[in-house]
Amino acid sequence: MHGAVERRRLHFGLGERWAWTSALAYAVVNVMIRAAAPQIDAWLGSLLRLIPVAALAWFMLVRSGSHELRPGDPRYLGPRLIGGLVFGGAVSYVIGNVFFFRALVDGGLAISVNAVQGGSVWGGVILGALMLRERPRQEQIAGALVIAAGLTLIAISQLSTPGQLWYEGLLLAIAAGVCYATANVFVRLVQRHRAALYPVLACAAAGGLVPLLIVTIVRTLVDPAGLYTGLHPYDVVVVLAAGCANVLALAGIAQAVRYSSVATVNTIGSAQIVFSFLASVFLFGEAVPLLMLVGVVAVIGGILVGQTVRSAARARPAAN
Repeated sequence: MHGAVERRRLHFGLGERWAWTSALAYAVVNVMIRAAAPQIDAWLGSLLRLIPVAALAWFMLVRSGSHELRPGDPRYLGPRLIGGLVFGGAVSYVIGNVFFFRALVDGGLAISVNAVQGGSVWGGVILGALMLRERPRQEQIAGALVIAAGLTLIAISQLSTPGQLWYEGLLLAIAAGVCYATANVFVRLVQRHRAALYPVLACAAAGGLVPLLIVTIVRTLVDPAGLYTGLHPYDVVVVLAAGCANVLALAGIAQAVRYSSVATVNTIGSAQIVFSFLASVFLFGEAVPLLMLVGVVAVIGGILVGQTVRSAARARPAAN
């Protein structure tokens, strides 16, 4: 008799490929910032990194006629979707970045970078299920658990003497990751409705750019010394260059959630930790503790587990 046999295989569709591209681009951003280590204010740095994204997105949107933002146009996205994108941009680029920079101060680099990725992964799984009705597969939950374990090992391996407020840094970093996942959920909402790359990036960038610009202008008038002290032109160039790489990263996410769930995209996004690890070894010659290596392998394994799907195949008839 013929029967259905369940097989497991790795799924590597168009959405997954865009997600891997985004993870690689984010790793490039990390390397550029790490190479220069610019001493720049968090608000000003966030603004500069966002400028290339906003400039490109709005240029392409205006060039194409801005149909998605014109009421009465057949391609108009509507106030709900546009408002969601602006809100998501504000949550990600303002609240998320402020939380993350504060986490770096209180918790340090090791705890913050890995906690923010963990918050993004689990935020994507939970918010995708609640807001998008995208129920995560068992493999995705298992992969997220393995990734969380790997990120924990990496963080522990990089700890020397944790700061007195390390637990506050941990919570702030997790909250920042959830903010980033929230923005991805709103992008997914629009991309499921209609493919609209540049309107998505333009509205999200506006949501972050306007508050950051207002804060920067106010601080320039009130406390210019605190904002620009120690700032060098080299720092500005490096951060703007990182913003250019950030364009590819954000475009990759916007395209990825068009074809794949937020849980899938954020899980694959953990690969930026792996790429950054490789860069730290081969570009900067940093030492690799055994625990960190085990953690990186666990992250890779968790990503692969999360991308495993089940498929049914017809079994061959038994021989008589």
